Amino acid sequence: MLNRLFNCSHTNATFKVYDSITKVDHQEWEAVDTSDNIYLSIPYLLALEQGMSATMNFRYVTFFNSENLIIGVAVFQLVHFKAKELLQERIPCSIADKVQTYFLNDKKLSLLICGNLYACGENGFAFQGVEKSQFLKILTEVILELQNTNYKGDKISFSLIKEFWLTDDGSFSNLNDSGFLDFNIDVNMILKLRSEWSSFDDYLESMNTKYRTRAKAVLKKSKAIEVLELEANDIEKHSERISFLYEQVLQKANYNLGVLDVRTFLELKNNLGNKFIFKGYFLDGVLVGFTSSFFYRDIIDANFVGIDYNINNTYKLYQRMLYDFVNLGIQHEKKVLRLGRTAETSKSAIGALPVEMKLFARHRNLLPSKLLKPLISSIQPDEFELRRPFKK
Repeated sequence: MLNRLFNCSHTNATFKVYDSITKVDHQEWEAVDTSDNIYLSIPYLLALEQGMSATMNFRYVTFFNSENLIIGVAVFQLVHFKAKELLQERIPCSIADKVQTYFLNDKKLSLLICGNLYACGENGFAFQGVEKSQFLKILTEVILELQNTNYKGDKISFSLIKEFWLTDDGSFSNLNDSGFLDFNIDVNMILKLRSEWSSFDDYLESMNTKYRTRAKAVLKKSKAIEVLELEANDIEKHSERISFLYEQVLQKANYNLGVLDVRTFLELKNNLGNKFIFKGYFLDGVLVGFTSSFFYRDIIDANFVGIDYNINNTYKLYQRMLYDFVNLGIQHEKKVLRLGRTAETSKSAIGALPVEMKLFARHRNLLPSKLLKPLISSIQPDEFELRRPFKK
């Protein structure tokens, strides 16, 4: 069990490390303003820990200045993986072979993640009273300390900080100086919800004829599907079917290092209430799909979906889900709809635009880090056809 106080060697800061959010002083944690990020809120962190404790471990860090005033918080997740699970389809064979040979393809490696494996964005930390560049310097010291601790009998192999919007002011240099390698990952597809869209019809009217016709065709073909917002007892009732639908999506994904335990949906609904929306899609009384999303500030953040692909094409189920996300954002008067990093072409067809993001990675030792460099430099975001559905 962790509840320890550490001193940073190059700054006047100190930090405490915990292995459960239940052990953290909640008043201290909430003294740092995390209101603009639901993924750093106590209710969310409790739900994630309750849902995922069987397959991953967590670390929570609070930071203090020389006057013992709290200046920041950070969240870490620890997972095991195999080298081939990270390589998948993106890496040139020559590099992949070298990496697999070095790391032994079937050997389990430990990964320390600052951020959220299940959500895009800067969800790993919050700070106050210090510059971002200074806080990142302190954060890297914490990561180096945690890297040398054991996780299930092994030292941490890799550290990951995920992931930054590319609007930074140069504070990334401290990460590079600490041995972190940066690379661009797949874009996050984001739709800005216009103030003049007071209804879904207004949204449709802003489209050109081609895409408005397509949208209406999707709504017509999916008319037989009943969409219901599910409460916690409904999620529990349909848990087996939800698990099946989620697994169908996972099987089609080319990257699924972070597999969510579906009971986490139940914990999220119990802990977050109307800040977490879970919708079920029913055809003739059978659950054929689901969507989940988080509400915070002026943002709706689309999260996991589940799809029965046997009926997906006939009823245009996935496209209907995307339009429903738009409608949900308009109804709740949100300004931004974040749709994540998959199906970029389909998401651009509803008006979402790509926003680049950057991730930082570091191996515990110098030699593997050198091997990691050509691997990381070879990773490129997926290419896709960008569609522009709105009138000029």
